[in-house]
Amino acid sequence: VHNVICADFKSAFEQLESNPNTYYVIVTRGHSADRECLEEILHRPYAYVGMIGSRRKVAVVMQQMKEDGYSEEQLAQVYAPIGLKIGAQTPAEIAVCIAAVRVLPKAVWRIACLSALIT
Repeated sequence: VHNVICADFKSAFEQLESNPNTYYVIVTRGHSADRECLEEILHRPYAYVGMIGSRRKVAVVMQQMKEDGYSEEQLAQVYAPIGLKIGAQTPAEIAVCIAAVRVLPKAVWRIACLSALIT
């Protein structure tokens, strides 16, 4: 960690630099905060954006964003629920699934995602 920012989400994003190599992981207290962060991220360059949450929570956020004009293409870029789909149950297993995304080469990650969609 290079620095710690103690601020509301919008102010924090104003202090962050973003580029095509930036990885974002959204882990907040609830639907509205997830959405607030996702809205900020979708207007920036990034390599990856993932959002933690139940399938229900993710569906609610995505539906709200579609209703507010975000395109299918924009929302399809969001990996949610986040992490590799290996059946993780414990917080430690979930953390490993999320961290694994960062270290996988892009080609392998895309194959893993497509495989998860097929099965």
